[in-house]
Amino acid sequence: MRTLSSWWLRAMAESFKWQGLPINELFENANIRLTDLSSQSARYPQAHVSLLWKQAQAMLPNTHLGVYVGSNMNVRAIPVVGMAIIQSTQLLSVFRLILRYQKLMGDTHNVSLIDHGDEYELRFNFSDGERDMSLLSYEAPMAFCLKIARTVKGKDWCPTRICLQRKEPNAEIDEHFNCPIEYAAKTHSLFFSEQVQSQVLLSSNIKLASQSTVTQILRILLEEHLIQGQFSCAVLAKALNMSEKTLQRRLAKEGTNFSKELALLRKQKSVSLLTETDLSLTEIAFLCGYSELSAFHHAFNRWYGVSPKVYREQMIALA
Repeated sequence: MRTLSSWWLRAMAESFKWQGLPINELFENANIRLTDLSSQSARYPQAHVSLLWKQAQAMLPNTHLGVYVGSNMNVRAIPVVGMAIIQSTQLLSVFRLILRYQKLMGDTHNVSLIDHGDEYELRFNFSDGERDMSLLSYEAPMAFCLKIARTVKGKDWCPTRICLQRKEPNAEIDEHFNCPIEYAAKTHSLFFSEQVQSQVLLSSNIKLASQSTVTQILRILLEEHLIQGQFSCAVLAKALNMSEKTLQRRLAKEGTNFSKELALLRKQKSVSLLTETDLSLTEIAFLCGYSELSAFHHAFNRWYGVSPKVYREQMIALA
């Protein structure tokens, strides 16, 4: 069953409120309790959200609520990844980041990133076989992806094209996306292109210098790019303008290796987040660069002999 997280529903409620809609009545009729939205881990069936869209749109027939809600959502408000998006310059990396977070949260099939060679496609699939699906359930996240892209690339950025299953053209959609639009399409898709100069860019303030060891520089790079999920030895060696073999050889001379440094950073970061924040284990796993929660649990057990949950409970008991 397709589900949506509470932060998305909170953003919808806020936008509906701005439009003067009776949010208490709307959410109650959709079998969604507003009081439950404060829970970061709460999930809501897509079918209920679709019903919510339909009721709200019926009350505002002259406003495209999908475009309105998606374009007014706060990118910074995306749990865990919001600030990373704000600081990014590469759109492809941003969408990969969001999809990795989505996978960890359990929504593995809602959005797919497809590489077509000359362009990329974000394909949205929320229906899960539901016949009476609200088109706004697709068009709002598409508008939000446009908001994310314009946050990263500038306000004039536009997709190369989009596909919508909506049968009739809509002037508000045409104006908002400002690109070729295929209506009555088979999919809901947003296409974009991006020239990626490098998978990881070396920060301007980090340079190989005589007073800095390769290990020190590698640690800084790992810290910067851990959340992006792009921190393989080959990728970071390229960022340092050397081969993977050369990087490993220079690390060996300094008494370490890439795997050891990566594990050390994850070990330190995970403990810090467990003891100093109230983030969920899933969010901590994401911030430590994991794509699978099970991999985080396995590594943590190997380091400390207990699960992350037990470790946190022990630290709270000692405080």
